[in-house]
Parts: sequence; C-alpha cells; structure tokens
Amino acid sequence: MAQSSRIRLPTYDAVSVQAGAASAVEPAPVSAAVQRLRPLPAEGAAQPAQAAHEPESPLQRLNRGYAELLQEVRIGQTCVQALAGFLMALAFMPRFATITAGQRGLYVAALVTTMLAAALLTAPAPFHRIVSGRRLKQRLISLSSRLTLIGLSLLMLAMGFAFVLVLDVMGLVAAPYMGAVMLFGFVFIWFVIPVWYRVRHGIKDES
Repeated sequence: MAQSSRIRLPTYDAVSVQAGAASAVEPAPVSAAVQRLRPLPAEGAAQPAQAAHEPESPLQRLNRGYAELLQEVRIGQTCVQALAGFLMALAFMPRFATITAGQRGLYVAALVTTMLAAALLTAPAPFHRIVSGRRLKQRLISLSSRLTLIGLSLLMLAMGFAFVLVLDVMGLVAAPYMGAVMLFGFVFIWFVIPVWYRVRHGIKDES
C-alpha cells in the first residue's frame, strides 16, 4: 500500500502560545545607568497634599493680603475712571453752559470728589514703589487699607452728586431725596452689611 503523501504540521499547545506572546511583548529591563539618569525629588521638598496644609509664613501672609487689596482697589479704580470720563465729557457739551448755579455746584462737587477718590485709590501703587525693599510691607498694607476705604467713601459721594445732577437737569423736583436714598443704599450695602457680618460671624484669621 502506498504511503500517505500528506505532510504533518507541528501542533502547539494553547498555553505555550500565550506564554510565548506574553514574553514577546514584555518590556526589556531598564539598565542601572538609565535609572541613575532619572531625576530624583529634591530633598526636603513638600508633597502637594502636604504643602496645602502647611501654615503660611508671615511674609506669605503679607503678600497674600497685599494681592487681595490690589484686586479690591482695581474695582474702585474702574468706577472712578468711568465717572471721571463722564464728568469730563459733560463740561464740553453745548447744554452745559445753560445749567443753573446749583447744578454747577453739584458738578464741581462731583468732579472734586472723583479726583480725590482717584488719588486715594491709586496711592498704594506709588507708595509700594517708593518703600519697596525697606521691610515696610505691614505698614504699606495698613495705610493702603485706610486709603482705600476713604477713597471708596469719596467715590460714593461723587456718584451721589453726579446722580442728583443728572436728575436735576432732567427737571425732577425729587432729585435731592432720590440722591439721599441712593447714598443710604450705598452706605448700607458697602459698610453696614460687612460690619454686621464681621461682628456676628467673623473669626480672626490666624493662618
């Protein structure tokens, strides 16, 4: 009988095939020289989770307080710029020559208080530039806070004068009373509510 001409193919176990595929894709071990090239964390460096709970140093607290103060001052400066631009342009309008003496007094009062508010709200910048590097950061923040509060108070008065002036030019008899109500609202929102929250719910920041 003639022998079969079929060729036998080698058979492979499924487990050995999977093991061989896994060894083929297994990454090569990193040499010791490459491991020495990897950057090591700086000695004494705090981890992000630990750094978040570390207390602030006095210098960091002063820097944070001054940065927060500058953000508050920028809000007041924006209002001063808008009001000053309105008052400056008002003097060159044709109808400005026809206003009464009382309206002219309101205009002068609004313009003067606006300029004083601008001077006080921008005072922290030159003060910081002059005393920079003299270890006066605490006095800088204390004085800048007082100047900011005074500047915001003058800005409130300037907006009240401008508000009454516009209403009076429009011919409203109740313009002074409406101006008084507006000023009362500003005082209540800007000062009374924050002071009430500070006294009732405030906790001194020791960090």
